[in-house]
Amino acid sequence: MRRGRLAGAASTLLGLLALAAASAVAEVAPETTLLRFSAIIDGTGERLPGREMVVAEGRIAAIGEALDQRYPAATRIDLGDLTAVPGLIDAHLHITYGFCRPSSGDAWRQLLQETPAAERLLAAIDNAARTLETGVTSARDLMALDGVDFQLRELIERGVVPGPRLFLGGTGIHPLVMPPGAAGSTAERVASLGQRAHEVADRGAQWLKIFATTGTGSDLSGTRNYEFPEIEAAVAAAHSRGLRVALHAYGPSVVPDAIRAGVDSIEHAVDVDEPTLRDWAAAGIFYVPTIDHNRWYAEHRGEFGYSGDDEARLRAFLPRNMEMLGRAWRAGVPIAMGSDAVLGMFGENTRELEWFVAAGLTPAAALRAATADAARLLGEQERLGRIAPGFAADIIAIAGDPLADIRAVTRRVRWVMKGGEVVVDRRSTGTPRPARYCP
Repeated sequence: MRRGRLAGAASTLLGLLALAAASAVAEVAPETTLLRFSAIIDGTGERLPGREMVVAEGRIAAIGEALDQRYPAATRIDLGDLTAVPGLIDAHLHITYGFCRPSSGDAWRQLLQETPAAERLLAAIDNAARTLETGVTSARDLMALDGVDFQLRELIERGVVPGPRLFLGGTGIHPLVMPPGAAGSTAERVASLGQRAHEVADRGAQWLKIFATTGTGSDLSGTRNYEFPEIEAAVAAAHSRGLRVALHAYGPSVVPDAIRAGVDSIEHAVDVDEPTLRDWAAAGIFYVPTIDHNRWYAEHRGEFGYSGDDEARLRAFLPRNMEMLGRAWRAGVPIAMGSDAVLGMFGENTRELEWFVAAGLTPAAALRAATADAARLLGEQERLGRIAPGFAADIIAIAGDPLADIRAVTRRVRWVMKGGEVVVDRRSTGTPRPARYCP
């Protein structure tokens, strides 16, 4: 009975798509809005000279002072006690990982074996809203099942539900669907992984994720899943279709192969030696370290059925991850912020930046990793991650100076604009909205 209600609720939401599309035709052009802040900090980490900004048709039209003289008819929003920074980008999450019921004590089994796609869609909608409330206006999702991520993206793009703009990787190349060491010749396995990349592109993904090693949840092993010829074929096929490639690597063993194959980002990796790190920096491949999710797993181990030993291993991985991030940053490897958020972690997406500063990055560098640099990873550096004329009006207002204390970004978001629309305003209460879609 409960599954029937969930399926009905999801069907109702999907049915709203036609209504939303029809009503969009009748909308008038958006009005011009003049925003005033105490300061404006760009995604480069620079403090801009003006304190006012004009937004029109979803984009930033002007930045400066006394803009009301040029735009006398603009609607004014006074955010004068808050600092403006660009909308944040979470470059690694799993927004469809969730369910509406309490954890059974084995959350992974509950998610993968007991939660229907309709329930995961409802949970994903809540995850999207919570993510938006952290100031994340764009996100890269790097693993989903049953096409729920594509359904969510369509709902968000049509304005049916709130959420960040999504850059999707679909299911990708994962042992669940592409078992490592499968029967057949090397040539057959190479062809199989290349074909998988084309299938992901056909679904409408922008990214291909290759799970090149083991490692997830309490498993921190980093054992190789695929050999170099397989990785190379998948990368070449993905790039031929215009997809970018993210490679999952918990340990260092496959990182040289990832660099040789020309992936676009490497996720999680630790313990990489200095010569490989120099090659990595020279190749300009991004590193997305995903530190904070292991803290979250350790603190919530009861929901996953993890043991005390599991918790100890997760906590021991944190300093290795931080050490790797510090060395990568000093070596010149480009860095992007990714939370690796799953299940109940949404709403804490940006705490990753606190680890960045603890690892030695300046607050300005940490902010860049979640704005201008993350936009470059996505190939959206001409549209996202900056506060500049012509860029998307993705703007958040925070209490404090993020160049002095990154917690102004991670803990004190008060107002969010995405594409010129105010989507979060909690200036009076400072509290997020509750989840709305899970029964």
